[in-house]
Amino acid sequence: MQYEPIFKKPEETFLRLIPLGGIGNVTKNMYIYELRSDRKTISDILIVDCGIGFPDEDMYGIDLVIPDITYLKDKIDKIRGIILTHGHEDHIGALPYILPELKVPVYATRLTAALAKVKLADFGLQFQVNEIDMGKSLSIGPFTINFIHVTHSIPDASNLFIKTPVGNFYHGSDFKFDWTPIDGMQTEVGKIANAANSNITCLLSDCVRVEAEGYTLSERVIEDALEKEIRNCQGKFIFTTQSSNISRIQQAIDVALRHNRKIVFMGRSILKNIDVSRKLNYLHYSDINTINEKDIHKYKPNDLALIVTGSQAQPNAVLSRIAEEAHKFVRIAPGDVVVFSADPIPGYENAVHTLIDLLTEGGARVAYSEITDALHVSGHGSKSDLALMIGLTQAKYLLPIGGTIRHMRHYAQLAFDMGYKSHQVLIPSNGEILEFSKNGQVAVKERLNLKNIMIDGLGIGDIGNVVLRDRQTMASEGIVVVVVPIDQSTGRVASEPDIISRGFVYMKEAEGLIVQSKKVVTSSLKLKKGRIIDWHYVRKQIEGNLEEFLFKETHRRPLIITVVIHV
Repeated sequence: MQYEPIFKKPEETFLRLIPLGGIGNVTKNMYIYELRSDRKTISDILIVDCGIGFPDEDMYGIDLVIPDITYLKDKIDKIRGIILTHGHEDHIGALPYILPELKVPVYATRLTAALAKVKLADFGLQFQVNEIDMGKSLSIGPFTINFIHVTHSIPDASNLFIKTPVGNFYHGSDFKFDWTPIDGMQTEVGKIANAANSNITCLLSDCVRVEAEGYTLSERVIEDALEKEIRNCQGKFIFTTQSSNISRIQQAIDVALRHNRKIVFMGRSILKNIDVSRKLNYLHYSDINTINEKDIHKYKPNDLALIVTGSQAQPNAVLSRIAEEAHKFVRIAPGDVVVFSADPIPGYENAVHTLIDLLTEGGARVAYSEITDALHVSGHGSKSDLALMIGLTQAKYLLPIGGTIRHMRHYAQLAFDMGYKSHQVLIPSNGEILEFSKNGQVAVKERLNLKNIMIDGLGIGDIGNVVLRDRQTMASEGIVVVVVPIDQSTGRVASEPDIISRGFVYMKEAEGLIVQSKKVVTSSLKLKKGRIIDWHYVRKQIEGNLEEFLFKETHRRPLIITVVIHV
């Protein structure tokens, strides 16, 4: 007879680290810490950040890209909350799209929480965002999170020291070591060292500036560059940066006030972020020094400093409307100076350069980082900053995040130079899941098929690969519309089909091609005798035959659409 043992060996717990964004790309940051009581049973999930990405140049009509949360949809009851590290769009911007699906608590420090609330309110959403004191720890289920203040290009940025039953993780999203920050709050180096004393299993580290030698410059250098630009400005001084870059906006305010200029804040996102930041004492100025945009005409150009949206040449932003002479209160004139204090987001370079050309053509002198380095300082640490973080944390494993595969490889080389072995530097592919066990081992256990969830206007994820491919085809090859008139009573072809070309050939100069194309369509229609019932089949025949003919004649493949009209 066999007996059950009196004591059972306890199951080992595991922690799975699942990047849904931020691995192999600079934006769309979202990381899942998933605790399992055994390899099959999920007990708790913690989410860090919920950011947007930006569309590639060939994603025509796409506004934003957000993380693919398909993996989480059947595990919502296991999610204990979302922790936000700071208030930049690539870390909080996807909340209005994702939070209605997950409906879980959100936690963030003071300014970050306020900016997240503004973002949600813009969409008419009332989800609660819990404000956390930077100096206190937060316990959510089995996770204990300590917020560590770091310097970045926005106040109130934090790294996270996350304690779990499997091990301790240092989540080092965007940071640099700025010893002279605008707000006077340096990185809490002591807290990082104390975290290291608790033994860090893995450091997840920002890596996007690893190719730059030395330390990233302090934000302080920007003020000197702004001072030089405004001193030589005979007309309006126009300043643009990302609307969440509160420290940079404070510098522009300070410089403008030293030159006795009235400040005009312009643009919805800047007005909202400034209002929130000022109420929380992260931004300082007196109302006596500001005016409404409606009163601009009452002042001389050299008495004005405009702080506006549009650093990325967004079509409806204030600066774009000014450049296109479509703004109600502002026109560019000789003597004006426009300062861009932000680098173009990858994919937006051409749009930004076009905007600069328009402003220059209008008579303004335009200053931007490509010609004046000190006008924009990165908020991300360079090689020496990253090496310092590695040295302070002394983690067993390193995982570079928030960068491309190129950045991740350079980070790995930095770690090797500091004595780390190849198995200690984790470079997962997009979608790979890392599993950590209590014995200190880590391995790739699974791979998710992650997709880009594209936002087009009010549509979320309804622009699939087929639609995007059609848009790409129309942009590169043009479109040909075949119009087939059908007698409504008989179902027969009523007259000769018509062909309309847009972006493919100029019809007046390609009459022969159009005539031949009509013959191809007519021939395709004769495949079905008498009354045509299966129009799906006939459309396919028309489009297939016409595509083959047009490619043979032009070596181009326009998007072909067949339209049936009843007469």
